[in-house]
Amino acid sequence: MLFLDTGIQKHMKPHRIYLIFIFLFCIASPAITQNMVLTELPTQKQLPMAQIYRVFQDSEGYMWYGTEGGGLCRDDGYTVTVFRSDFHTPRLLESNWITCITEDNEHKIWFGTKRGLYILDKKDYSITSLEDKEIERWAIDAILSASDGTLWVSAGNRLFRYDADQKRLDSYTVRWNGEFRSVSQIYEDNLSDIWIVQWRGGLFRFDMEKNDFVSCNWPFEDSPTYIMKDHNSGSYWISTWGKGIVRFDPGAENHKNMFSESPAFYESDDSRRYINGMAQDSILNYLWTITTDNLYIYKVSVTNELYPVEEPDILSSEKKILNQIISDKAGNIWVPAYYPHTFIVSFHQNQAVRYTVPKMEKNYGYPASPVSFVYDDGDYWFFQRRTGLYLCNSADNGLLSISELPGFKGKKISPLLEQSKNGNGIFSVANDTIVMRLTYSKTVSSEYIISLPYDDRIHTLHEDSDSNLWIGTSNNLFKYDLRLHALSNVVRDIGIVNDIVVASDGKVFLATEKQGLCIVQPDDTLYNYHKEENFSILTEAPNFIIWAGTQQGNVYYYAPGGKEIVSVTKDCALNGDAILAIEADNHGYIWILTDQRIVIYDPVTKSTNVVYNSDPSVLMNNFLSLYKDEKGIIHVGGTDGFCSFPDYDRFNTTNANIPVKLSSIKVNGDVRLTGYSEEVITLQPKEQNIELFFSTPDHLNAKNIRYAFRYNEEKEYWNYLLEGQNNIFLTGLAKGEYVLYVKATDKNGYWGDNSIKIVVRRLPAWYETTFAYVIYIFIIIAIICIVLYYYSEWKKRKLIDEQIHNSAKDLQELVSQLSENTLTPAPAEGLNLKDLLVSMQKILQRQKEQKDNSTDITPSDEKPLSLSDEKFIQRALDYVEQNIDNSDYSVEQLSKDLGMERTGLYRKLGSIIDKTPTSFIRSIRLKRAARLLEEGCTVSEAADRVGFGTSSYLSRCFQEEFGIKPSQYIASFKQRKKTTD
Repeated sequence: MLFLDTGIQKHMKPHRIYLIFIFLFCIASPAITQNMVLTELPTQKQLPMAQIYRVFQDSEGYMWYGTEGGGLCRDDGYTVTVFRSDFHTPRLLESNWITCITEDNEHKIWFGTKRGLYILDKKDYSITSLEDKEIERWAIDAILSASDGTLWVSAGNRLFRYDADQKRLDSYTVRWNGEFRSVSQIYEDNLSDIWIVQWRGGLFRFDMEKNDFVSCNWPFEDSPTYIMKDHNSGSYWISTWGKGIVRFDPGAENHKNMFSESPAFYESDDSRRYINGMAQDSILNYLWTITTDNLYIYKVSVTNELYPVEEPDILSSEKKILNQIISDKAGNIWVPAYYPHTFIVSFHQNQAVRYTVPKMEKNYGYPASPVSFVYDDGDYWFFQRRTGLYLCNSADNGLLSISELPGFKGKKISPLLEQSKNGNGIFSVANDTIVMRLTYSKTVSSEYIISLPYDDRIHTLHEDSDSNLWIGTSNNLFKYDLRLHALSNVVRDIGIVNDIVVASDGKVFLATEKQGLCIVQPDDTLYNYHKEENFSILTEAPNFIIWAGTQQGNVYYYAPGGKEIVSVTKDCALNGDAILAIEADNHGYIWILTDQRIVIYDPVTKSTNVVYNSDPSVLMNNFLSLYKDEKGIIHVGGTDGFCSFPDYDRFNTTNANIPVKLSSIKVNGDVRLTGYSEEVITLQPKEQNIELFFSTPDHLNAKNIRYAFRYNEEKEYWNYLLEGQNNIFLTGLAKGEYVLYVKATDKNGYWGDNSIKIVVRRLPAWYETTFAYVIYIFIIIAIICIVLYYYSEWKKRKLIDEQIHNSAKDLQELVSQLSENTLTPAPAEGLNLKDLLVSMQKILQRQKEQKDNSTDITPSDEKPLSLSDEKFIQRALDYVEQNIDNSDYSVEQLSKDLGMERTGLYRKLGSIIDKTPTSFIRSIRLKRAARLLEEGCTVSEAADRVGFGTSSYLSRCFQEEFGIKPSQYIASFKQRKKTTD
């Protein structure tokens, strides 16, 4: 027996007590760590290099990555944008190795490289080098943006201080044990105190009065590597290279109590004591450390003691090469690494609980794949794809193959499973027509219920609250009374019945393959809805609303007392995948199962949350089945086992204010990053197509975020995008201003109350400007004037042509008459005016010769007009007066009105008044024009009212008729009137 020295015993006793506390805490820690989820960086494949060296989150929520040769990256949750020197931008940076990143108070990104310091202006994402020529090509070790707006930079064993305008304010050198050492960390606490940690050196604090750094008298040989103030206390945590984590209390009374070692590292292995970096999350307030080979977690007690947290299942025990560790604004832990890839640790409430049925794969070589199942107080009755019915116990992992039991061999067990509501066990179907009840009590026993005809296959079972078992077959609906053992056929020849729900009001709802959704009233009246769809699944919500899903991917609901079913397909952001199952939990949320997604819909807020089969907390190859147990907990079956979601109520744990950022735009195929808080986009005239990209940003849940937008007025309806879609495309934009409002959901599908306003302003092209429109107006006016001028000239020529044509006809008639009197041949029809004039000249010459040779010199007396001639002349006068303003009223029309031929009219007027019809009509028009001029009309108005068409033609004819011009006539008339008065 060995006896220890008393001093050694006293020294070991606290350690043993501390180890007991550690043991007790480790027993409880699995319950704490089971809600942690490790996720590989979602945008890993977009990185220019697989490894990330540094990570930083800016004030907008964007993540910035520094790589060792790949440049600087910005990640908005959907897209990684790279800034580096390459053949696109050959002189952008001197070095693509990014060593540190920060953001100043003007939202500019400062980042150090192996060859100098650079500033990225987020207004236009331009990059410039620091104006300080001294450190232009130096390697930058660390950088800090202080709360007072100054920037601290570590380079070349010196510290530099700059203002936001890049002006150097001061520089500092810090010695440790007489030697200059490089500064590996610059830290500012919540009191605005600046601390620095030297690599293989000491710890210092900046003294504002002395304008210098003061040593904190680091007492250990193991150098500090990182300093951080605890979230809840005034103490600091300092990680070391060899001593683990040390608690630092600057306000201690003496130096000995200022630095306190943690017993958690007394007997720990070396890998825990050599720490490169450290972070504290805001969810559990754990300390997270990265060491030479792994990631370790510590809980902080109320007495500021550290207790190691048992390594979560999400963290493998294999060695890792980790570069940095930070906590983002949401409390998630980001770990950039060489190996494995960069990962994120997040914390989830209401985490899914997985059960993989380990004996299934062990005994049969297949993972559990329950196409249907019933959960009964810890036992899963499930139908395994291809192999049959099984019973497993999730507590002891027991697994029993029911299909292989003696009483079941040779029977074809159907995947139709229905829990017995008024007894133990489940209902199932054998050989497609036999209903049996299965129970388990140490052994599985079966009870025969009912058998249907062999040609009527059973497709679904449902037990109502009155102990009636409803049976849907390939063509009928049956009801079997379990108490009276009586079977009745309720509906015949309805086709395949896929699911049955009996509502609380007695209505029976049927999901059918060919008859749509059917409702059987208590009086057996049948109603059908949407016969064109294949309804596959039904459920009743706690508020008695019936929900239905179809193979075409639609979801409908039917409210009590309603007359129609209502589609919520768009509200649920469904994409056409067949609905495999649907359930309503106790909160009224609707769970909609497809092959690779579970859409959880809140009918009250119309919010949706999506669970993917690839989510870290689920990790199934695909989904197969859905079930709600007696407690209201939702269970999901899929390839790889089961998941349950206890107390799911994520819609009530949300933030109403969800920030939405316009992250980038694409104009005519060219991607541009938008400036800080940029909400007005100006497009050039040739830029008519634009694509807007948005971010919340929530990098871990980007695929679950939904966006909605609307135009201009608040009364317009919202256009909802599918989850994971963050772009809006506007095409064919005309000049002008377009206003959009965009809102988003949080990771749980809750729509935020706020929205972002985006203004897209497309500038006009030169031909769309006001000056261009003025020119267009002048051109149009000029064209109209030219058209009117040519129209007027055309009309004038037409009128003259008509007058000439009429005169030619009159002249031809006159020639014909004269030719008859002189026995001279008349010209043939169709002669032109020249020929008629020649003919008339010959006839007149002939008449003259006849007159000269005539011996009858007795003058003829003028005869007075007869009564019939007066009436004829009066009729002709009346017709002309009636059409006085019609310029198209011709001799031909007058002859028709008088009921005679043109030649007859010509002879009649010639014999009575010695005038041609044309001169008769014109004389009447001119006399009316004279009266109009006397009444004060202008020449143009008179010409239009007496059918002359143009004032110039009227003037010419007027002068020929009366011997003076119209203007002279007006002046003469006024003079006469003045004299008379």
